[in-house]
Amino acid sequence: MSQLMFRILALCTALLILPARAEPAPDFALTLEGNATTVVQLSQEKLVYLDFWASWCGPCRFSFPFMNELHQELGPRGLVVVAVNVDVDPHDAKPFLAKYPADFTIHYDPEGTIAEAYQVPGMPTSYLIRDGEILLRHVGFRKSESDKLKAEVADYLP
Repeated sequence: MSQLMFRILALCTALLILPARAEPAPDFALTLEGNATTVVQLSQEKLVYLDFWASWCGPCRFSFPFMNELHQELGPRGLVVVAVNVDVDPHDAKPFLAKYPADFTIHYDPEGTIAEAYQVPGMPTSYLIRDGEILLRHVGFRKSESDKLKAEVADYLP
């Protein structure tokens, strides 16, 4: 019985960080530092950490400080962080952002079309994108695993 539990636990852990099978990243328009671009175009210039979040998401309270760290520490090496809010009413994000400010770009997807295109399984879910391809998908967020995740992201940078 303990062997079965161990295998289930190992499988669940493996599902948290999944290397994607070089599938194309769904494209969408966004504004970054006042400039119109698309996520695919941006990924041809930089490594993109694309995160989907919602104001009601408990783990997102911890992922925002982590993404600020990624932005500050890995931004100079070529990483850009974009967080897509999926609240139906974008105003619901304001109290969350007042409490957990973002030093990175926030994009809104109230219709859920971008999240649907990425087949987001839960909140938060992040994708690492380069040259229009998804390199990595990470579902959920645990502070205890943040160093490991940061190292994985850094491995894709020069």
